[in-house]
Amino acid sequence: MSEVVVLTTADVHSPEYLNLYVSSIAKVKVKPDFILWAGDMVKRGRVDALQYVIDYTRKYIGDVPIYAVFGNEEYIGLENEFKNKYPEVKWINNEYVIVDISDKPKVAIVGTRGALDRLTSWQRSHRPELARIYRELPKTIERLVREARGKADIVVLVSHYAIGFKACIGEPRSIWPELGSKAMEEAVKRCKPDIVIHGHAHKSRVFETKIDSIPLYNVSIVARREVTLLRLRKKPMGLEMYFKSM
Repeated sequence: MSEVVVLTTADVHSPEYLNLYVSSIAKVKVKPDFILWAGDMVKRGRVDALQYVIDYTRKYIGDVPIYAVFGNEEYIGLENEFKNKYPEVKWINNEYVIVDISDKPKVAIVGTRGALDRLTSWQRSHRPELARIYRELPKTIERLVREARGKADIVVLVSHYAIGFKACIGEPRSIWPELGSKAMEEAVKRCKPDIVIHGHAHKSRVFETKIDSIPLYNVSIVARREVTLLRLRKKPMGLEMYFKSM
């Protein structure tokens, strides 16, 4: 089997960082097998602003499948508006999809907004029920990863919120619990996806690290100042995976 090439990013907050996104994808010389967006592709619930991102993506990358999770800026309650307006994007919300590309490893994408260890002040005032959802979500994601494991060669977990705090270094430590979830990190240690991708940590200085031996990528375009290209393939022996970022 050959490698699977994935173009991934997060936090374009269209139209705020749209120019950065466009200048970055214009430099991509390899056509990916699919595109993976890790949330906050628009700013403050602006459903129409995603059209710009899609149009420029098609202009420079071509007709490549797009998979996406919702971020906090794709507001809770707007999911169906995004799904109905952009059916060409496969939205993954606390579920998984199987990407089966001929003669390449089969990839399962487990997608979620993610969880926080502490609600933001706005959430505490307006959406206090999220505390319960965030407590329960790690078990759901763990179950989904285990289910997906038996159906694919490579399991990718993509969350908008950070998975643990290793990739939050650079952000004020006091707000780490409002950027990600240690409980999700513990779930990852137990269910062991092959690679974990997230965004949201705009000021992070750590783009690539590991949870135990599992590669962890912060793909926020605000932090990296470019999109991220991943090459995924199986090692010659066994089911261990090899990942390379570019």
